[in-house]
Formats: sequence, structure tokens, C-alpha cells
Amino acid sequence: MSINTKVLNGLPNAEYIVNIYAYLVDELGKEVFTFLYNPEEKSFSRSAKYNQGITALTSTPSQQYGYTSGLTLQLNNLLLESHSEGKSCKLLLQKLQALMVADPAKGKYAPSPVTFKWGKDSFGPAVVTDIKWTETAWLGGEVAEARLDFTLLEIPSNQLPTGAKSESPGDRLQSALSTTSLLTDRQAQEGNTKAVAWLKTNVKKLPEYLSTLVKSNKYKVSIAKNGTVSMFDSKGKSLGTIGLYKNDKLDVSTGNLIKK
Repeated sequence: MSINTKVLNGLPNAEYIVNIYAYLVDELGKEVFTFLYNPEEKSFSRSAKYNQGITALTSTPSQQYGYTSGLTLQLNNLLLESHSEGKSCKLLLQKLQALMVADPAKGKYAPSPVTFKWGKDSFGPAVVTDIKWTETAWLGGEVAEARLDFTLLEIPSNQLPTGAKSESPGDRLQSALSTTSLLTDRQAQEGNTKAVAWLKTNVKKLPEYLSTLVKSNKYKVSIAKNGTVSMFDSKGKSLGTIGLYKNDKLDVSTGNLIKK
């Protein structure tokens, strides 16, 4: 089977970037769930609803358009495996379930909308509509390996809380990226050096788990060609965004490592 080169040549180029992990952010741009392993597949669905009516002189009923449903994203067979590292992954399951629960006592009368992000791809705003998992290994009775399925349903942006419509760190980062040129290898190296220096200078401002990694030098800094500077642990798990490196300067206002 041959490829249609005319169609292929009309498609935009896509950059290959390693060590990018999927995550969920809430309506204020705060990271609320990071995937232990990236999805192996993403399934999308959408449907248009029609109301069936009676039509004279024919056995085929008429169809009156009702509405088109929001786009649904299904993430199936996600791997949660921490058994080999001697750790429980129960916390990850709890964090994901929390996205489906309201908390009226704290003024939260509906679950938080989220956005799925994976590199340049994003889906949302959306709500988590269902979760199911099968546990396959345990440590001390706690789950240490499981396969997980969950579904995100797209919602209109006007359903977001009022505060969510203000500019988040993610919005600022996206705005900055739209005017950023690609870095050279030299610039990327300089940016890496400045990012490491910034982490060491601001180690006391970081959350405890991040400051511990910085002090013990058990982390990595990676810079994409578009200038996005990210922090990873020694096993390649994404820890968040440090900021954006452009014009020989590190802009950390777009980062999410330090709570504002």
C-alpha cells in the first residue's frame, strides 16, 4: 500500500522530543495528576443525537437534530507498576479518584474540571466520568501493580469557575512559546546551566520532595528546542516545568515548581 504524498506533504512537521510525560491540570493550571507511564493508546468518540419522528408515506422515520455530545477521551489499559521499585501506587489511584468527588464542606459543589496534557497535545476542559482498575500485584497488602481505565468528557469553557478564566502559568507559557524560535545546541547548554543554578539558588523555596532531589543531585534538567525547561527525577519521571529559556534568559514565571 503506497502513501498519498500530496496529502503527506500538506501535513505540518512534528518534533520528536524524549522524556515527555502526560499529566492532568485543574482549571487553575495546577498539576493534579502525573502519569507513572505514558498511555499506550488514546481513544476518542463523539456522537450527534437525533430524535426520531413519524413520516407519512414511508417506513423510514424522520430524524430531527437534537445536539452533538462533547468529545470523549478514553485512556485504557494504563500501567501502574511500582512493585519492582518496592513502592505502593495506591496514592496515584487515590489522586485520580479525588478528581471525581465534590467537597461541599469546603465550598466545592462539583468535581474539578481538568485538562489532559502531553507535550504539545492537550484535551479539555473535561471532567472525569468513570474510573476502573484491576490490581495484579501487592506489597504488604497495598496495590503495587495495576491496569487502569478512565474516561474524560469534554465540557464547554463557560462551565469553568470564574477564577479559572484568568491567565494560568500554562497560559503564559503557551503565549511565550508562540513567539519563541528554536534554540541552538549552544543555547540549550547555556539554558541547562542556568536552570541548574536557579534550582540550587532557590532550593529552599521548592517543595520538600524537590529540594531533596536537588540537594542529593538526583534529578535531570531537559530543554526542548522551543525553550521549555523541565525537571525530571533520575528515572525520567516528569516533576514539572522550571520555565522558558529565550533571549539568553531563564523566565521562571511560566514554571510550576514553586507555588505562587
